[in-house]
Amino acid sequence: QERSFKNNKKMLTPALDKTVEYPHLTAAEEWGFSMKGIRPEGRCPFCKGTFKAHSKLGYVCQMHQTVPLRYSIDFYFKGERIRRCTTLDGKTLRTFADAHALIRQAQGEIEAKKFDPTKWKSKDRLEFKFKHLIGKWYGEKEDLLKKKRLAPSYVTKLFSYIKHYYLDYFDEKDVREIFNIRDFARELPGNLSLHYQSNIVKALENFFHWLRDERIIQELPVFPKMEIPEHLPKTIDRATREKLLDFIPGEHKAIFTFLFYQGCRPSEARALKWDSVEEDVVTYKRTWSGEELRETTKENKVRQNLIFSEVLAALPRRSFSLDFVFTHGKNVKRHYSKTFLHDIFNRALQAFNEHHQTDLKINLYEATKHSFGTEQVNQGVSIEL
Repeated sequence: QERSFKNNKKMLTPALDKTVEYPHLTAAEEWGFSMKGIRPEGRCPFCKGTFKAHSKLGYVCQMHQTVPLRYSIDFYFKGERIRRCTTLDGKTLRTFADAHALIRQAQGEIEAKKFDPTKWKSKDRLEFKFKHLIGKWYGEKEDLLKKKRLAPSYVTKLFSYIKHYYLDYFDEKDVREIFNIRDFARELPGNLSLHYQSNIVKALENFFHWLRDERIIQELPVFPKMEIPEHLPKTIDRATREKLLDFIPGEHKAIFTFLFYQGCRPSEARALKWDSVEEDVVTYKRTWSGEELRETTKENKVRQNLIFSEVLAALPRRSFSLDFVFTHGKNVKRHYSKTFLHDIFNRALQAFNEHHQTDLKINLYEATKHSFGTEQVNQGVSIEL
């Protein structure tokens, strides 16, 4: 074994710190090969000291008996330095045995004159930085958005998560050295709702699953279990909805009558065009996602409902088939944006509370679709309708 080491010494010349001792004779007896060319990564988590060579454990902190969590191999081939922290199939070198097996593999290929340095060269460290990879992941999401396979609202949220939370915390970190997400979750701003914090963490988990699928990391970090208190949506009865409608300006009564008594999503009412209204039947086949009109509903299902008589009477005068049913403006007719529709509702709710001296707190979705749906279910109508 010692003779084998001497014969191959020129082929595997290590590039290691000369201050570290490497007792190759005892290591060769134990492992069948010199420890030279195998480098421990990181330091002892307790004393921050370097790991020292050990004939049986490979490398160890002599004071605390800790071992490295990662290793690398480091040698020269025909004057060219070869350094890797992963196996050829992308698995991290977690143990000394992993590194030892890899450098023996390199030795075997050199002896067989089959060694290809381009195959063995490690990726540039930049390719493992969080900010580089999160950009690549987001780029794939944008491609899916262009292919209509992701909703614009979802991709917009991802951009916000990356800009305001992910990069501030992870930035230059090597994704292979991120083992725990709990600290990140704990440092999220306290003014964010638990539901919103959970969405941020879930999107990050999706990113790390992508890293594993791309074989950039071998194992997922530890993610916190976030318990979200169950939210009980509020409802209002038909009589209250009728009173609320009195505080909606006349120009906007048509769309709110439709929302209060027809029971669709606000985004579906805003997206409704005349080609989806035929006599007393409405077909829901479009919705808004962010600022993009999508030719599909949220559930990717086309559904039809009868239009109730009071709603039918409140519909605007029919126009061209691809015109929006509900518009606003005197000279230029515009479709309703999400923000504008919510502003109208909130102002009406405020006026309602002031007039009736109440403190009703409810959002547009709860006051329309959820209240209507709950009312119908309580009357025995199938939830599928």
